[in-house]
Amino acid sequence: MRVERGCLSADIRIGCCGDPTVTNRPAPLPGQGTPQTVYAVTECIQNRLMKHFEGTGLHWGLRRILQRLWMADGLSQAELARVTRASEASTSNMLKHLVSGGWVERRRDQFDYRISRVYLSEKAISLRGAIEAECAVIDTELRDALEDGEAEHLNVLLHAAWEILGREAPDAESDKGIGIYDQPSPPGVL
Repeated sequence: MRVERGCLSADIRIGCCGDPTVTNRPAPLPGQGTPQTVYAVTECIQNRLMKHFEGTGLHWGLRRILQRLWMADGLSQAELARVTRASEASTSNMLKHLVSGGWVERRRDQFDYRISRVYLSEKAISLRGAIEAECAVIDTELRDALEDGEAEHLNVLLHAAWEILGREAPDAESDKGIGIYDQPSPPGVL
């Protein structure tokens, strides 16, 4: 495997993930376990994606709600609370912030008018497009740095790890009923 640039730079202590200002992120060291290495790579990817959130006023919890809606738009407040593992009161407050910021809108369920569903606005969909474009750039960088077939093999291994670790989540089974875990999801996004 050749490793030349970006998050896979051999001297990541000089600057993490293409950001020369971030110097306090340790590189994965030889002999460290897989979780530490995956965590270091995940941090690199998150640092690259976070630049798209600068100036939006979206803190971690709000980004987590948007991430879930990007995976399955039209969830109810109760479903969002469950899949983000936040209380319904916290979810309600976060949704008020997202609605007032123009990131999401609420609409009555067409079959049960007691339920309102949360949908992404054009603003949130546009942000998702920027995030997906950055993910494509990261994917290209990884493919360029790896030998033929290694990127596909890495992807298979990461998805297998995601499947194994996802089964251990306390309420993963209850989440399956609303389609969140029915779709493939890249590990480590947001």
